[in-house]
Amino acid sequence: MIWYKEKTDNDIIVSTRVRLARNLDKFPFPALLSEEGKNKVTEKVKSAVLGSNSTLAGDFSYIKMSDLKDSQRQELAEKHLISLDMAQDKTGSVLINKEENMSIMLMEEDHIRIQIIMGGAKLSEAWDLANKVDDVIEENVDYAFSEEFGYLTACPTNTGTGMRASVMMHLPALTVTNNMSKIISSASALGLTVRGLYGEGSKAYGCLYQISNQVTLGMSENEIIEQLENVVRQIEKHERDARESLKKNEGYCDKLWRSYGILKYARSVSSSEAKALISDVILGKNLGIIDIKGKLPETELMVESEPALIMAGEQLTPEARDKRRAEFLRENI
Repeated sequence: MIWYKEKTDNDIIVSTRVRLARNLDKFPFPALLSEEGKNKVTEKVKSAVLGSNSTLAGDFSYIKMSDLKDSQRQELAEKHLISLDMAQDKTGSVLINKEENMSIMLMEEDHIRIQIIMGGAKLSEAWDLANKVDDVIEENVDYAFSEEFGYLTACPTNTGTGMRASVMMHLPALTVTNNMSKIISSASALGLTVRGLYGEGSKAYGCLYQISNQVTLGMSENEIIEQLENVVRQIEKHERDARESLKKNEGYCDKLWRSYGILKYARSVSSSEAKALISDVILGKNLGIIDIKGKLPETELMVESEPALIMAGEQLTPEARDKRRAEFLRENI
């Protein structure tokens, strides 16, 4: 099941992702690879997955970016199945499984980007699954690997394990109490980074932050996972403490109710406004202030009200799109 539809027990940890960067030996990185070379590498990896004896072989579908409309590529990015860079580029391709919790991007920054994304706190499970997919591919291709440096990648910051493990957290209380700068500073000192909803260079819309490792060289995959789990637990504790203080703030509780009222009755809502309002309602529900029993989970509302997903393949003006989003939210909140 795709990550944002999974039922989880944690009201702060939204999702978990593990991504592995890999390149084939004796081929230049994608930026310097000819079209013929890209096709050759793509066919090798595609065959390694779809032609393997693994149970994974029948689970994946192969999609070329050039076969998709702009809106379809954007939909995949909004579901976090491909990167924003890949969505904006018609080159490359992706293998996506039926459950939409595994994707293998081909010809992005590296030849291969294996990604596992799951709802809730599942770092170990995501790493185990990513490792299995990696093993299936490696049975049929030779990776660019150095005994000294580990897996060789297009960007030196990924060299070593080639792993980026991240946890998406909903941190509205730390945000509104102006404590996120301290969290970011502390995480950086530990070799971790805090980014927005879509990773590097993106904003933390809806108070959603990705906490991920920066160090990929000199640490094992298990050490990276363990360190990230420890830091995430500390951030979760700080968020819960900050939430307790907000429960006593009548003015802020009124703001949460106002956000609920806008979602329930507004006739036009922009994408960024929707994320902020849904974030408030999620917090109000978690604090026991707002009692709602909507048709869809709030995280699902946040994702499926994204621009491309809300248009559902239609070409709409921004105004018509905002009206449709408001209607969708009214019906499901």
